[in-house]
Amino acid sequence: MNTFVTAALDVGGTKIAAALVTADGTVLHRDERPTVTAGRLRDPGLAGTRAAAVELFAAARRLGLTVSGLGAGFPEYVDAAGLLTSREVLAWDKQPLDVLSALALDVPCAVGSDVRCGALGEARHGAGRGLEGFFYVSLGTGLSSTFVLDGRPVTGARGEAIALGEFEVPASVDPNWSGNLESYASGRGIGERFGVAGTREVLAAGGPRAAAVLDSAGRALGTVLAAVVRLLDPAAIVVGGGLGSAAGPVRAAMERAYAEHTAARSAAPPLRTAALGADAGLVGAAALV
Repeated sequence: MNTFVTAALDVGGTKIAAALVTADGTVLHRDERPTVTAGRLRDPGLAGTRAAAVELFAAARRLGLTVSGLGAGFPEYVDAAGLLTSREVLAWDKQPLDVLSALALDVPCAVGSDVRCGALGEARHGAGRGLEGFFYVSLGTGLSSTFVLDGRPVTGARGEAIALGEFEVPASVDPNWSGNLESYASGRGIGERFGVAGTREVLAAGGPRAAAVLDSAGRALGTVLAAVVRLLDPAAIVVGGGLGSAAGPVRAAMERAYAEHTAARSAAPPLRTAALGADAGLVGAAALV
C-alpha cells in the first residue's frame, strides 16, 4: 500500500527547510540547509530552493513514499496566483512556481507566503486549531504576520497583508527610533542595534546594554500587538518563529507590555505559543496543495 505525502519547502533568509508531510500533518522526513547569501539578498537564482526540492524527491524514493504534491513558502509578498511580487529577501530571477513545477511535472505545485504557511499549519494542526479567528505572528530573523479567519489566512487584495514589521515603533518605547518595527524587534534588527549578527550574540554578550536592547524589542512588539487587538479583536494571538516561540527576555518583555496595554479589556485575547515549532511553515506549505 502506497503512503502518499506532500513535499514541502520553507524557504527563509537563514535556512531552507524541507519535509515530506502526510495529510494529517505528520512530518515523516525533514532536512534543512543554510540559505546562501548574495550581497543583501539570499538564495541567488533559487539554486538552494531547487536543490532542496530535488533532494526531497530523492528522499521520498528512498523511503518508498509517493509524492502527491509540492508546496512551498517564501519570505516575500505572494499574490493569489502564487507569484512573488517583491524582492525583499531572495535574489530570484525566475518565479519559484515555474522552477518547482519544472521539477515536479506530474504533481500539482503551490507557492505561498511563508508566514501564511506557518499560520495555516497552526490553524490546521496547532495552536490555532478550532479558533474562528486568530492573529499569527512570526518573529525570527524577520517579523511578519497574518490574520486567520475561518481557518484560512487573509491575503489582502494584493497578497500583502503580512507586514506587521512595517509598523512604526511606539514612541512610548523609543521616541527617537526612525526605522520600522522589524528593524527594531526582529532577530536581525536586534543584532544590528547592538552591532552583532543577531539575538544569539546579544544574549551571549550580556550586560546592561544587551538587556536594554532585548527588553525594548519585546516591549515594542507587545505594545503593537495590543493595538492590533483593538483593531481586529481576534480570539487569540499565536506567536511563532524561532525568537517569538522561545522563552527569554524578548518574549518576557513582549508579554509584560501586551498585558499592560490590554489590561483595560475584560478578557484580552491570550498569547499562545505556536505548537508546531519549526515545522509550522512546512506543515502549512504542504496544506497549500
